[in-house]
Amino acid sequence: MAEESDDLLIRRTLHGDVDAFGVIVDRYRSRVFNLAYRMLGDRDRADEAAQEVFIRAYTALGSYRPSGSFSSWLLAIAANYCIDSLRQEPFAAVPIDNPKAVATAVAGAASDPHAAYGRTETQQLTHNALGRLPDMQRLVIVLVHIHGMSYQQAAEVLGQPVGTVKSHAHRGRARLKRLLAPHMEENGL
Repeated sequence: MAEESDDLLIRRTLHGDVDAFGVIVDRYRSRVFNLAYRMLGDRDRADEAAQEVFIRAYTALGSYRPSGSFSSWLLAIAANYCIDSLRQEPFAAVPIDNPKAVATAVAGAASDPHAAYGRTETQQLTHNALGRLPDMQRLVIVLVHIHGMSYQQAAEVLGQPVGTVKSHAHRGRARLKRLLAPHMEENGL
């Protein structure tokens, strides 16, 4: 059975088929959650944000125009929600000096605890460095480098010119490099 297009699922949803929207949620849940987690810094907040994003998308589905990409439209809702949420409560950094938090993360990781610890520490340092970026730089880094969007796609999501998106990406990468440099040097990377 061929996978139904987003546009067909949207038409079905608009005609009252809630199961069709469930397929959309299943299809995009991880992308929306990932964006929210990278922007907000906390899994519980990201989970709540993802739920709210899908509620907002469902209620605004009639305003979606098939001429654009549905995923861009949906991620734009997620991006705007996250930026609004950050105005109320800042990015949640992961405490890397908390052995219990690191041990919990390592316990759920690979079968090689030493390798898992190194990855977990690096992931937490990267997560925290990402959280120290200005919101728009972090959002562009998430969209382009984590979600793999082109600059054009990210520009559509953000409603910004492509040049502005490229500028945010360049500044964000440069700042991440500065923030992570001490860790990289310490580990010989």
